[in-house]
Amino acid sequence: MRPLAFTLLVVITLSAGSAFAQGTGLIAYFHGEWGNLNIYTIPASGGSPTQLTANAGNNIDPEWSPDGARIAFQSDRDGSDAIYVMNADGSDQNRITPSGVLARQPSWSSDGTAILFSRIDSNCLSVIDIASREIRNLTQPALQAWNGKWSLEGSRIVFESTRDGDAEIYIMNADGSGATQLTANSISDQHPVLSPDGQWIAYNSTVQGKQDFDLFIMAADGTNAHRVTTASEHDEYASWSPDGQQLVYAYGNAALYVINIDGTGNRRLTPAAFWTAGPAWQPTTNE
Repeated sequence: MRPLAFTLLVVITLSAGSAFAQGTGLIAYFHGEWGNLNIYTIPASGGSPTQLTANAGNNIDPEWSPDGARIAFQSDRDGSDAIYVMNADGSDQNRITPSGVLARQPSWSSDGTAILFSRIDSNCLSVIDIASREIRNLTQPALQAWNGKWSLEGSRIVFESTRDGDAEIYIMNADGSGATQLTANSISDQHPVLSPDGQWIAYNSTVQGKQDFDLFIMAADGTNAHRVTTASEHDEYASWSPDGQQLVYAYGNAALYVINIDGTGNRRLTPAAFWTAGPAWQPTTNE
């Protein structure tokens, strides 16, 4: 991985005494056979999963609302990809995006009133207001933006773009202005997500000559890239713990693992079973 400004040295403080460094809270994820994937939650400390969806089709990419009370997710249960919202216990499942809009990869606004998504039919990132259902496009098709994630405080969005032939990571203002490219190489850099304090970006990438993805962290300006995992399978779909000291991720799309951001303490959270991916760590509002 070679960001625009690259250094091998990065210092990130790990608070071993943090309650969240010990793995509290819930983690949402999807699991099952393709064509019948469903959303589950599991305690970050380990334990038994709870199934939240149960219908034909694929229910994937869960994302917690900022207050941790609701989950947005992507589903094709009605015949095409759309964004749905449900309560954290799986109740009150409602479609948010209208028919005719092909929507994937949801991400909540900081106030919980809107959802960012990849609009596949228009090849752009869009935002939908949950109450009014009004949709506005943030990016132009030429940018080829997708897989966007809102920052926790709401002012910025990180996303992928394939306009140079492979996936690179960008950051922009929440209104779609000021798009800045953070990585520039011949390797795919994917699934960016900002840390809770907005200072770091976790993502998956690789190194020349290696075929599988590993987890990386870089500063939000594209500097100080740091490789976190070195496994022989794909490590991807990273999500930050609420205190920013750990990441949960999918290993080979077959199990979830939790790791400290300095690369220590790697532990398996779920049994090995394909598909198991798309983890999202439940935020907290009382830290």
